[in-house]
Amino acid sequence: MMGIAKGAKRSQKRFVNKLELFSSLRLRYTESRRSNLVFIVEAELVDSFLRLRQNTSLYMAATVIRELTLSATRDLEGDEGFFALLQWGLRTMDGQRLHASRDVKYHKRPPLNGCSCALPGAAPKISRPPLVGVPGRRPLVPHFRSEGHSSLPVQLSVMNILALFQIKFFEQIGYRPNLDSCLRCHQPFSVAQEYGFDSRGGGIVCGRCQKEQGQSSVMPLSRGTIKILASAQDQPLHRLHCLQLSGSGLREALSLLTHYGHHLLQREICSLKPFSDLH
Repeated sequence: MMGIAKGAKRSQKRFVNKLELFSSLRLRYTESRRSNLVFIVEAELVDSFLRLRQNTSLYMAATVIRELTLSATRDLEGDEGFFALLQWGLRTMDGQRLHASRDVKYHKRPPLNGCSCALPGAAPKISRPPLVGVPGRRPLVPHFRSEGHSSLPVQLSVMNILALFQIKFFEQIGYRPNLDSCLRCHQPFSVAQEYGFDSRGGGIVCGRCQKEQGQSSVMPLSRGTIKILASAQDQPLHRLHCLQLSGSGLREALSLLTHYGHHLLQREICSLKPFSDLH
């Protein structure tokens, strides 16, 4: 939802350090009869996810989650399953300890015509602020590496979290990719067969059907990547830490999910651009 916090700058009790980017809040508000804007009366901080605002790498990744969320939700529509996924993504990233060190490579990219705005309090009713462009800026794009241990059972990379979040995200919005059988011949997935992913159809296509019917819109996809993504679809959120994509499998997954999302949402997820050079 979208709201106005009257007197937020003057109040030292009701809103101080609460209405920050990515924060999870419990809100007390009143609704307006004339518009969709609500009037926020009081905010209780549930989780600040402070590290997401302190670390540039984590901020960039959390912004992907934010943009996907805003692209697929509407004002004043609550969804407990989606909210649980949103919390998982932000909480898992907040548990990472990543930094850009001297041996991290940076790459120059063209100016982003996308978003740099916030997802205010992550309440079950999600607000949708307007996207703000950053014209003329050529951002530095880091390649990430892990720093020490985290509180998570398995140290997940930021890229891995984004891939797992997206595969669950598409299921939550009703477009679960079909990774169990070929879209065309309907034969079950087999480790003895080659596969690709058809973004238009939303599922895998076996090598035999690609040869017989053409493969212009099919992206190559390894069997290992298919198995991990299919497993992620069936895992509850508290078990996702058991799965980890890396190397070529992670690149395949992110490329697949990016193209699939572009087709479904009919728009480019601008915050994903810095991650396209992963290697």
